[in-house]
Amino acid sequence: MSTKKALLWLFLFALPLVSCASQAEMSAGMPAYDTASSVDDSFYAGEAEAAYGDRSLNNSSAASSLPPAQAQERLIIRTGNLSIVVEDTEATLAKISELAASGNGWVVNSSVYQYSGDAKTGEITIRIPASDFSRIVSLVKDMALEVTSEDSSGQDVTDEYVDLSSRLGNLEATAARVRNFLDETRNVEEALAVNVELSRLEGDIELIKGRMQYLEQSAAYSTLTVHLTPDVLSQPIEVAGWRPKGIAKEAIEALVATLQGLANLLIWFVIYLLPVLLLLGAPAWLVVRAVRRRRQRRRAAAQSSE
Repeated sequence: MSTKKALLWLFLFALPLVSCASQAEMSAGMPAYDTASSVDDSFYAGEAEAAYGDRSLNNSSAASSLPPAQAQERLIIRTGNLSIVVEDTEATLAKISELAASGNGWVVNSSVYQYSGDAKTGEITIRIPASDFSRIVSLVKDMALEVTSEDSSGQDVTDEYVDLSSRLGNLEATAARVRNFLDETRNVEEALAVNVELSRLEGDIELIKGRMQYLEQSAAYSTLTVHLTPDVLSQPIEVAGWRPKGIAKEAIEALVATLQGLANLLIWFVIYLLPVLLLLGAPAWLVVRAVRRRRQRRRAAAQSSE
């Protein structure tokens, strides 16, 4: 066996071990995602070309030497939730859908629930450009009669993206070297072995590209979920001018006030009145006792004299 052939088989033997280790490490830190929701290949190709250019061995090593702050802008995945009270649930849902479309966004899902009578609650989730997130949230709040709750959060995925970019460059460089081995194979067995490892590398490359594509789109488009409640459901129950909920509230408030008053009286009695009564009552009790004893002595003396 020639030296070159021996090196070829040694390389092919060691490559699966390295690839499996890299794959395991990547899978451990990579959450699952839906590839169906990713942007199409033309979008990715344009983004990748604009962001990274030609991924040759020369410029990939130069790019990896740059500090993360210079090589990649921060990628923040923003999500928000709003709960609002509106006059008409369906009309407001339509307005929010139009607002998302006008801002180059789209509706992820929308639903309406029949609550009671003609009252309907609703929920809508939209994806909007991250740069317009605050503006669109403000416009949605302007549609509301009342904003009952609001929250937003952000997830920084820049470190993961930079790490994936570095791994992608290494895998593509390795795949290029494996392709060169195809020209040096001398029989079908060697060619099949090289193709197996090349397919493995290309699968890892596509997986990383898909994850990077997902992170790019998630950071470029924020998610906003809006919960809608009609105004009629936010009002207190009223039957022929009678509001059970309001009366029950008043009764509870009256009960609490009465209990508070009794507690206040007890505190005043123990801390203030009881010490005063003891100070004034003790001398009076002594005087009354002395008078009673004196009367008893007089009666005893009168009975003995008779």
